[in-house]
Amino acid sequence: MDASPSLRWLRLPVLAEEGNTGAVLKPLVIASDLDGTLLAPGGNLSDRTREALAAARAGGLAVVAVTARTPYGVDMLPDLLPHLDGAVCANGAVVYQPATGRMRILRSIRLAAARKAAALVAKRLPDAIFAVETGDRIVGEDAYQALVGSSNWEFVDGLDTVFKRARRAVKLKVYCADRTGEEMAEAVADVDLGGLTMCHWGDFGMLDFNARGADKASGLAHWCKERRFGPASVVAFGDMPNDVPMLAWAGRSYAMGDAHPEAVEAASDRTATNAEDGVAQVIERLLAEAEGSGATAAA
Repeated sequence: MDASPSLRWLRLPVLAEEGNTGAVLKPLVIASDLDGTLLAPGGNLSDRTREALAAARAGGLAVVAVTARTPYGVDMLPDLLPHLDGAVCANGAVVYQPATGRMRILRSIRLAAARKAAALVAKRLPDAIFAVETGDRIVGEDAYQALVGSSNWEFVDGLDTVFKRARRAVKLKVYCADRTGEEMAEAVADVDLGGLTMCHWGDFGMLDFNARGADKASGLAHWCKERRFGPASVVAFGDMPNDVPMLAWAGRSYAMGDAHPEAVEAASDRTATNAEDGVAQVIERLLAEAEGSGATAAA
């Protein structure tokens, strides 16, 4: 999209003679999805992106990861952790402070409601396998063992046991090996799931269900409000349908070069792909523009 809504910028005084009202302009918060966006293909942090994040924070910007991952999933990225001021996890249901290990659940699904939703989805998707994220771990059906190798998973026999073992639910995960996420979403589109928020990943056969009102925008807004940042102070990055609420909420937002069409439609701008360090390219440009504005104002 071509539209670029005005962004509220942090105004930093420039050392200059009395009466000079020039200022350095730059955003306050960099908010980025992780997989497919900030992280390179393969799930690592490239040197260029690492350097861009370090420069952003050195320049006074806050960096927050906004992800479908659990806090444990964020902790599995040791190269990223020193460059984060916080993380919004589980599609906005959890806020996490990596430096302290403190986790706070913002919105959870009542277990009875999650169990009912799973039963309804299973009728439409009989080949589906289910898992429940509790905030600090994931309880999933045995079939998930072939898909994940993370130690924070507990694998159990059958959907009933999943709900017996999960003491709470921040997210219900549904996977189908032979369907796309879009096909799955279409299959359950008219099912009354009690207001749960649903998102998908395009071609990847996964659906996530969160509590009513829990999405990346609400989680990021909560994180920002506690720090007195509004949406106009935020530059956001994403690539998938679950990023759409955040991309629409932020004052300026970038869909990745290979982003899903829904993300492209929601974002105000485009950048390059994650393989091309698209997030780093934008951060570098923003910092260069701020430096250039400061130099001009001081001249």
